[in-house]
Amino acid sequence: MNGGARFRRIRSRVSDEAGLSLVELLVAMLIMIVILGAIYTIWFGLQRTYSFTDDDMTAQEQARAAMDEMVELIRTSRQPDPAPSEALALVIVAADDNSLVCWTDSDRDVNHDLELVRFRIDTSSRTLYRDDSQTGDASFSGAHSVRLVGKWISNNESKPLFSYMSANGTVLETPVADPTQIRQVAIDLLIDIYTERAPISHELRSVVQPRNLRQY
Repeated sequence: MNGGARFRRIRSRVSDEAGLSLVELLVAMLIMIVILGAIYTIWFGLQRTYSFTDDDMTAQEQARAAMDEMVELIRTSRQPDPAPSEALALVIVAADDNSLVCWTDSDRDVNHDLELVRFRIDTSSRTLYRDDSQTGDASFSGAHSVRLVGKWISNNESKPLFSYMSANGTVLETPVADPTQIRQVAIDLLIDIYTERAPISHELRSVVQPRNLRQY
C-alpha cells in the first residue's frame, strides 16, 4: 500500500470517530430542550413572584393612604351652617356597611368650606372611592370621584368596611336609621391581591370618634 492510500484510510477513520451519530444528536437536543424548559419555568416563576410583590406593595400603600384620609376626614367632619336642607343638617348624613356620607373639608381650602363627601366601595370592581359634592347634592350626580384603592378591596356585605357604635358602645344596625346616634365609626379595610389563593388578605383597622358630633 502506497503512502497516499494509507493517509486516506487514517483520515477516514479519524473522521468517523470524531463525528456524531443521529441518536447522539437527538439525545443532545433533548437535553437542551429540558434545560431550556427548566430555565423558562424558573424565569416565569420569578416574574409571577415579582408581579405579586409589586402589586401587594402598591395595594398596601394605597390602603394605608386611604385609611389615613378616611380617619382624618371623618374625625374632622362637622355640621354645615347653613345646611342645604333639614335632612342634610347632620354631621354624618348616611351610614351603611360599605358607604358613609358626611360633611367635611375634603379639599382643605383656605376658607375650610365643607363638601358633602361619600366613601363607598364598588364591590364589582373591588374599588374604594371618595365622592365629593361641592353643591351638597346627596345624590352625588356630577360629583368628583377619586379612586383611593383600586381593584384589591375584599370588603363586601359579609365583611363590611364600616360599623357604627352608639354612646353606650352598642353596635348600630345598618343602614343606620338615625345617624345622630353614632359616636364611633370603626373602619376595617381588607386588601387581597389574589382572592382565590394564599396569602390571606391584609387588614387595616381604625376606630374614629368624630369630634364635632352634637350631643343629643
